[in-house]
Parts: sequence; structure tokens; C-alpha cells
Amino acid sequence: MTKAHFGLVVLCSMVSGAAYAGNACVDISVPKDAIAAHNGRWIELTTEQWQFMRGIYAMHPSTELGLPYGDKAVLAQLTPDGGGMVFFIDGNRACTPLAVPPSVVAIIQDVASDTISHEAPGL
Repeated sequence: MTKAHFGLVVLCSMVSGAAYAGNACVDISVPKDAIAAHNGRWIELTTEQWQFMRGIYAMHPSTELGLPYGDKAVLAQLTPDGGGMVFFIDGNRACTPLAVPPSVVAIIQDVASDTISHEAPGL
């Protein structure tokens, strides 16, 4: 985990951790304002990226079984080359935050550009 990624996780936890306790969603202004206050980026994901992240969320070992709330998602980043935090958006609420490392951010960007790579290390 990079320093910026760690900082984003800590920032979001400090600002909204109590608000998320026992509730999967908070007013979207809570995390959005925290990111803006630290000159971060709030990037709305495409439908394809949102669907991809729903799959990541559903398979992630630290999330509840099932799909996240909402019908879209955003990527919050403190640095453009680091990891980030995905928030699933349900109306005016930011829901079920999920920390993502830089390697997943790169895949999110590939999904947006329809980049397909079949090159992978051998099994």
C-alpha cells in the first residue's frame, strides 16, 4: 500500500468512519468534501467501470456477501498515480467504500478505454 493510498484510507476513515458505523451510506458531501479539502480527485466512473467494481466488491473477502448499494460509483484519489477509494453512489449518498490499490486503479482505467490485454504471467 502506497503512502498516498494509506493516507486516503485513513482520511476517509477519520472523516466518515463514525458515519458509516452501522450504516452502509452517508451523505455524499462527507467523503467528497474531505477529498476536496486535501486537493484530491473525485472521478465518476463509467457504467462499465461501475459494473467491474461491483464484481470486485462482491468477491472481496472483507465485504458483506452481495452487491454494493447504488447505481454508479466514483473513484476518490489523493494522488493521480496512487490507489484510491471507490464509493458506490445511491442518489445523494456515498455507500460501501472500498479501498483499491494502484494495480486495480490501472485496471479501472483499462476498462474505461476498452483496453484488452491477454498478456499475463504463466501459471
